[in-house]
Amino acid sequence: MRYMLLRRSDPVHEAGQPPSTAAREALAAYTRQMADAGILRGCEHFLPSAGGVRLSLADGRATVADGPFPDTQELIAGFAVIDVASKNEALDWAARWPSGAAGAAEVEVRLSGCPGGCAEVAAAGEADAGGARFAILLRSTRALEDEAAVARERLDALDAHNAAEARAGVLLGADGLRSSAFGARVKLASGKLTVVDGPFTEIKEMIAGYWLICAPTLRDAIAWATRNPYPDGPPVEVEIRQLAERPDAGAFAPAARTDGQALRAQPASGVPVPRAATR
Repeated sequence: MRYMLLRRSDPVHEAGQPPSTAAREALAAYTRQMADAGILRGCEHFLPSAGGVRLSLADGRATVADGPFPDTQELIAGFAVIDVASKNEALDWAARWPSGAAGAAEVEVRLSGCPGGCAEVAAAGEADAGGARFAILLRSTRALEDEAAVARERLDALDAHNAAEARAGVLLGADGLRSSAFGARVKLASGKLTVVDGPFTEIKEMIAGYWLICAPTLRDAIAWATRNPYPDGPPVEVEIRQLAERPDAGAFAPAARTDGQALRAQPASGVPVPRAATR
């Protein structure tokens, strides 16, 4: 079973402050443990929301709101994608995510997958060294949270678009997220660990899917997100966030997947650094 662990942000991350040596080493050890266990399928860190935007598509219009965004605790600071045997195992790994500077952490555990049966994205290779990487985070809706049936024609169009963008080297990865009823939130505060099972009520603050793309500029990423064929809507709302880069990106050899496809390697150590991306 594939799960996405979504690490919530905090004021320190949003301020763009670099992690301490201890925090960096703890996170490196954590990702290394997942890699050694053979469960890690991807791990990314986001730059602060000041460099991101929220894009709304409705009534034939595209509206862009620049970051930073005030709802810090609802923002995503990073994520890991893991393959494990059960939800309980995913929760166990989420509980191990190192805490932030204030000794607190919140990780949302979500079951991956497209309820209607979308094709898996097979990326052509590594991102273009001349571009930056961005995450397109699809905000949930009542229909997506309820897993309402989506017309097969829409899913086929999405599959075809994803495949073409992957062949072109633009789309690096994508997946849907199942209803929050299959998920949970793991919170660490004041030394106390709490697990809250879904479903969750704040639907518009949850993520229903994502696309990872390579684009020369943020403006190009917005244009890509504007023409993306989403499974629901309009209206559609996405958050576009730039991914951090690591100076030692060749630290891993690509892992082998059971289906023979190659996974995009993620380094276990190093400090995430921004790659310049113009708007």
